[in-house]
Amino acid sequence: GKTLKENGLIEIATLYESTARLIVHPLSYRLNTGNLDKLIAQMRSEMLTTA
Repeated sequence: GKTLKENGLIEIATLYESTARLIVHPLSYRLNTGNLDKLIAQMRSEMLTTA
C-alpha cells in the first residue's frame, strides 16, 4: 500500500495473503510477561495506525 504509492506503482494482482505471528517460548513468556505484553501492545498499536 504505502510503498506502492510512494513509488508511483499500482497493484495489478494479489498473489497471496499473509499474516504475522509472534512466537514466544513459554518459559520466556512467564519470566518476561511485563516486557512482552508491552511489546505486543506496541505492535498492535502500530498495526492499527498503519492499517
